[in-house]
Amino acid sequence: MTQTVRAWPLEGLEHVDRCPVCGSSEREQLYAGLTDRVFECAPGRWDLYQCKGCESGYLDARPAASTIHLAYETYYTHQLPAAPSGARSSGLMRIVRSLANDYRNDRYGSNLGPAIPLGRYAIALLPRYRKRIDRGMRYLPPTKEGGRLLDVGFGSGAFLLDAKRAGWEVSGADPDPVSMDNGRHLKLDVRQGGIEAFIDSPETFDVITLSHVIEHVHDPVGTLKTAYDLLKPGGLLYVETPNIKAYGHDHFREHWRGLEIPRHLVLFNWASMSMTLKNVGFGKIQNLRIPSPYVNLAGKSRAIREGRDPYRFARTTLADRLNGLRVSLPFLADRRKTEFVALYARKD
Repeated sequence: MTQTVRAWPLEGLEHVDRCPVCGSSEREQLYAGLTDRVFECAPGRWDLYQCKGCESGYLDARPAASTIHLAYETYYTHQLPAAPSGARSSGLMRIVRSLANDYRNDRYGSNLGPAIPLGRYAIALLPRYRKRIDRGMRYLPPTKEGGRLLDVGFGSGAFLLDAKRAGWEVSGADPDPVSMDNGRHLKLDVRQGGIEAFIDSPETFDVITLSHVIEHVHDPVGTLKTAYDLLKPGGLLYVETPNIKAYGHDHFREHWRGLEIPRHLVLFNWASMSMTLKNVGFGKIQNLRIPSPYVNLAGKSRAIREGRDPYRFARTTLADRLNGLRVSLPFLADRRKTEFVALYARKD
């Protein structure tokens, strides 16, 4: 049966005749008529193209900035973060959380409790769990007195709270009014909009984080340029974003969870992201080996392929787990095909 999909308002569409990443007009169509099968709130059918120059992906046509809010009515960042206390947990999970708190306190300068002394050494023996903690903290460097951090697209505010507990002076930007309500409720320094909301603060921040944000913006190169301008000399930019060359995309194609049409307007790969950052002016780029989310995304992608809710009916197979193990092993995996691009770039 053909799915009935509401049309996106015609006056709210814009056409993209060149790659938003490198400017090339040479391209090939990957998919036609894609719909929102993740949160099922965005109307419209969408075509995804891949640039023949930098091999990034992009929508044409796409939602205009004036109507993009229609794609976020049931977005996951509309929930406040859970309290850090382990009061409602018990047994093994409370112990693990207390061990992890000691690791966070030692590694990131937090002051979390309860914390089991020497838990940092126990967590060192659990590398996959340690990497999950580090990814959640976005591999922040040690803070210094007065260290300032800006999180663009702060969503629920959970990361800003974690960074604040680690000693950072935090600020956040987000265009979503629900996220703004979250930030104000948490008494955080937040402004509504994209990174341009802080355009009046050049060379102010020691760290700027863009975690699963750059794929959502209409002008990704301009966003990275603004980040460069807002960083102090020597400042760091953290970027994490879906990789259009990922193993998961190769396997699940138009059903891959990482596409998330039409909220994801642009999809980078490792090479195109590094090229863009260097063109903007960033110097040293450190590629990060984050825990592979392949198995998790495979389950969600399979649910999408089966026409099910990926957050209620995700189903993984033995083949997914074996493939997840394979793509996690440095001597077997092709680093260019990780599910996400994750890196730090330094402003010289």
